[in-house]
Amino acid sequence: MSAVMKKFLEIGQSTTSPVENTERKEIEVEVYVGENGYVQNAGFTQKPIAALEKGAMNGPKAIVLHRTEGASVQSALDSAGTGIGTHFYVDKDGTVYQTASLLKRTYHVGKIKSRCMAEGSCPADETKLISGWGWNPTKVYNHEKAKEYPARYPMNEDSVGIETVSRCVKNCGPKDKGTPEWEAPTAEQKESISTIIRVLKKAYSLTNDDIYEHDIISYKTAGEGAGLYSDEE
Repeated sequence: MSAVMKKFLEIGQSTTSPVENTERKEIEVEVYVGENGYVQNAGFTQKPIAALEKGAMNGPKAIVLHRTEGASVQSALDSAGTGIGTHFYVDKDGTVYQTASLLKRTYHVGKIKSRCMAEGSCPADETKLISGWGWNPTKVYNHEKAKEYPARYPMNEDSVGIETVSRCVKNCGPKDKGTPEWEAPTAEQKESISTIIRVLKKAYSLTNDDIYEHDIISYKTAGEGAGLYSDEE
């Protein structure tokens, strides 16, 4: 018999690997933002919508939470195709769609309100100036955008938008009386939103102070961004 031939053993006589070496095991992989601005290894569905990307992002320095106007993620994605929308969409079952690179800004915030007026921290002369404009979102926005974040609220240029499929169901119109009521996010949505935020916090050194509800910073239906994320999550 040739010296290079292997020895054969009867069944039952050979040595097998320990059981712990043969069982399937989960392997943890790093979740990170790739060079293309898309989140890797988080289980997100990458669905780039070219019409959303409007130029280079400065940051991102903040996160803005939104709800959709439609009842389905598909209607939201279709709407994003017109060029206005967010970086992430979260479906009812928790599926996350990333539609724009985090290197690019999208049109999702609109005209921002005056932060110092909302927080009561404007100097007296600025309070007088803004108050003298009355209801004038354009003047307020043009005044605010000259400031650096976080002296102002985040804008399209420096924030990531997260849109959740969750409609307004009562008192939604401008003429309706009473507080607007919104669908609560599902448990799966809340978990996915928290995952997105954890990734963004780590990648861009953000804190809970950098997370905003859309209706607080812009002229939107009250409660649009409420109840989607808790500081404790």
